[in-house]
Amino acid sequence: MSLQNKGILIQAGLGAVLVTVLMIPFQSLTPLALYSPMLILPVMLFFTLQAPPRALLGMFLSFVGGVAWGAAFLAVQSALPGVPLELVMGIGVACVIFLVLAVHPLVFGRTPLGMVPAVLLGVVETLLVTNLSVLLPDGAPVPNLPWLVVIFGYGCVMTLILVLVQDKIIGALLGAQWRSAPTDEAPSSQIPPTPPVRPSPRPTA
Repeated sequence: MSLQNKGILIQAGLGAVLVTVLMIPFQSLTPLALYSPMLILPVMLFFTLQAPPRALLGMFLSFVGGVAWGAAFLAVQSALPGVPLELVMGIGVACVIFLVLAVHPLVFGRTPLGMVPAVLLGVVETLLVTNLSVLLPDGAPVPNLPWLVVIFGYGCVMTLILVLVQDKIIGALLGAQWRSAPTDEAPSSQIPPTPPVRPSPRPTA
């Protein structure tokens, strides 16, 4: 079996164990253990984007921006009590998505607020949790918007710990450098590829 395949298998086992263990404090210390699966969303987003670890801060701040967009939408919705819900959700959500897709790349593209997928996730989670109360039994806790930020931030910390611990353990077991996420020096993740051979400069006449 190649080092790459061995590393992937070890990473899968470590990931399952670490994610489960890291969720325990949240489940034990907060009243929102029911929502602990949401802690995995930042992990999924991070590895889907193939972002370097330093991008976690931008991912978190972009998510907060998405929650702010969602809160603005809810404020406008509450100010229009006579408008049918279908109309508000249809046109209103379309406007919010347009603004996110336009404003964040064009205005915030070079800032930590420019990670559009994280912004959209913040908007979607905000709209979801505000409509959960009708689906849950009486007395079930419903996270408010600050709790959404806490849950996502906790998931970002989980992601950072996951990357650092996995890379250290897998590298020690395989005797080779292992990256769970890209770095500036090596854009592809996992075992670094052989550096390309640069062609010699052509002699000038």
